[in-house]
Amino acid sequence: MQIDIVSCCLEEGNLSFPLGALCIQTSLQKKLALDEQACLLYPYTLTDDPKQAALMAASRKSDFIGCSVYLWNRAWFDTFVTVLKKEHPSAVIFAGGTEVTANPQSFDLDTFCFLTLGEGEETTALAIGQLLRGEKARGQGILTKGLPVTFAYPSDLDSLPSVFLSGNADALVDTSASILWEMTRGCPFSCAFCFESKGLRSVRSYAYDRIEKELDYILAHQIEDVFILDPTFNMDKKRTVKMLSLLVEKAPSIHFTFELRAELLDEELADLFAQLNCSLQIGLQSSDKTILQAINRRFEPGLFVEKIDLLNQRGIVFGLDLIIGLPLDTYETFTESLNFAIGLKPSNIDIFALSLLPGTKLAEQASSLGLIYTNESPYIIEESKTYTKKDLEKALQLKDACDLFYTKGQACMWIHSLCEATDLKSSEILLLFNTYCDFLVRKQNQDIQKMDIYELQEQFVKALLNKLNRNSYLPALLSFMELHQGISFLQETGNNPVITVSYELDELALLDTQPIGKFVKNHPRQKRQTYGIFYEEDGSISFEEQKV
Repeated sequence: MQIDIVSCCLEEGNLSFPLGALCIQTSLQKKLALDEQACLLYPYTLTDDPKQAALMAASRKSDFIGCSVYLWNRAWFDTFVTVLKKEHPSAVIFAGGTEVTANPQSFDLDTFCFLTLGEGEETTALAIGQLLRGEKARGQGILTKGLPVTFAYPSDLDSLPSVFLSGNADALVDTSASILWEMTRGCPFSCAFCFESKGLRSVRSYAYDRIEKELDYILAHQIEDVFILDPTFNMDKKRTVKMLSLLVEKAPSIHFTFELRAELLDEELADLFAQLNCSLQIGLQSSDKTILQAINRRFEPGLFVEKIDLLNQRGIVFGLDLIIGLPLDTYETFTESLNFAIGLKPSNIDIFALSLLPGTKLAEQASSLGLIYTNESPYIIEESKTYTKKDLEKALQLKDACDLFYTKGQACMWIHSLCEATDLKSSEILLLFNTYCDFLVRKQNQDIQKMDIYELQEQFVKALLNKLNRNSYLPALLSFMELHQGISFLQETGNNPVITVSYELDELALLDTQPIGKFVKNHPRQKRQTYGIFYEEDGSISFEEQKV
């Protein structure tokens, strides 16, 4: 007997670790007592041709072929399965994953022998075992023709074999790899846009001993980048302290990414995060209390700002998430949320158009809420009672401008000075940047995505201040920008940049907190000075004046 598990990730790099598919492979090997060669993983990305992948799968003539289906790869697998069924009709094709769990009715049960709904480690092994014995696949979390929809979530995570300790992940990890790592599953919150909104998954945790052994594996394989998948890493203060203390003790140099709730932060947790090489991602979604209340989220702006200050005071890198098109959301409330978010100085802002995932409260209430969205994956909002198609298009343009100017351009440390110099809100600046980019594309036939982002920012700022007749701010502003662009370049590439500024570095540092108008008044422009930026052995950043 031969079982193939097929995965399709977004792209090569830090988004190409197929943890879900690895979990199924590893569980099948253990629970069915299979030789490791009897159950193999075939990982692909969206850039791979699904037809060619299907032809290769058909040529192997495997008995069972499983598909790991998510929101982003549904269309890929639709093509893959269509070709596979034609070329290898005797194969038992099955599927699991979040897209299957969210929208099982959209899968053809004449094509798929069975679906696993929920977390499939136990149910996939159960179903295949039943089929091998000549029985019909059935049980909690298994869907075949004529069976009701049910979901299965293993209560004891430690009964599941580890993808790392089993060795199955070995072929997918190296010193440059990014991996996904779980410490818990489930979420205690019930946000209406999330599949957790119906409370189907309880919060369950892996034992400390297992996590420590998996961390030892990560260290032994010299993995440099780890994304912790826990939906809310800091939901349990005592456990969070214990896990962070372990990471600080054993792996302070590995880069970890955590998703967490800002409201649950305190000084002790912030101090521990500050001892790690880490990034935090925080779901703001909107800064409007009424909008958030409508999706079952509580929000106190003052408390949120207070908690974010704990991160900024310690220099902890963090990003914020925003959603376009939530119930009651408008273009105006979105721009207010964007201004609020930028004011907190996150390193990145990830903005998403609302996806109305099947099985969530929002999807069930879409009609009464006036939410119109695409019927197929990724179920994106098209318009609503409060969001016209035109306004939604404007919001998405603002999102693109933010992605390029703010996040890719690492403008978090100096955009406040640009706002002061222009007397504009950050969202207004981003709209003007979008207009400027359109001009470069239409009139000068330039490819914005191929331009150096720092050069593009400088061109835009010069043009904007010149148009507003505020050129007196340019020497200070451009120097402040160049300083932070140089630091960002060093951090992103490891290469040592050279910057040229019109002020002493200690003076420019004042712009972190001092209004640019006051700075320009009290600090006259000086002779241009050139500095190299480099890392010291302890990881700190140093500047060395260059003689020109």
